[in-house]
Amino acid sequence: MKGARGGGGTCRRTVRGYTERIISTVTTMGRTLSLLARLPRFEDDGITHRRDCECVRCDAGYRPTEHERAAARRRQVEQKAREQAAREATRRKERERMKLAVVDVFVDEQVRAANDQVQALRDARDRAAADERLAQLWQLRRAGLSLPEAIDEVERRAAGGTRD
Repeated sequence: MKGARGGGGTCRRTVRGYTERIISTVTTMGRTLSLLARLPRFEDDGITHRRDCECVRCDAGYRPTEHERAAARRRQVEQKAREQAAREATRRKERERMKLAVVDVFVDEQVRAANDQVQALRDARDRAAADERLAQLWQLRRAGLSLPEAIDEVERRAAGGTRD
C-alpha cells in the first residue's frame, strides 16, 4: 500500500520500468529504435504501407501482401470514380438549374413585354374612345362620306367650333 498514500511513486516506477523493458527488448534485437523516427510511410491511398516502409509493424513482418495492395488500389480508384461521378452530377444539376433560371428570366421578360404592349393598346383604345374628333369622323364615314370629305368636315367643325 505504499503507492496508495498519495505519493504516486509506484505508478511512476511502473511506467518507467515498462519503458525500460521496451527499450531493452529493442536493443536486444540488435538495433536501437526511435519510435518517432520510424513512422509508417503510406501509399497514395493513405492506408496501405509502402514497400519501403520501415516502421515497427513492417519490420515485424506485417507488411501488406500484393493482393491487399491491389485491393487497396482498386478501392482507391473506385472511391475516386465515385467522387468524380458525384462532382459531375453536381455540375450537371447546376447546369440544368442555370438553364431553367435563364428560361425563367426569358419568360419573365417576354411576359413583361407582352403586358407593356397590352397596356399600350388599352391606353390607345381609351384615348381613341375619348377623342371627340375621331368619333365625328366615324359618324361621318358611317353616313357615307368619303374619307377626304369626312376629314375636311371634321377639320372645319374643329376650326369653327360648331357641332352638327
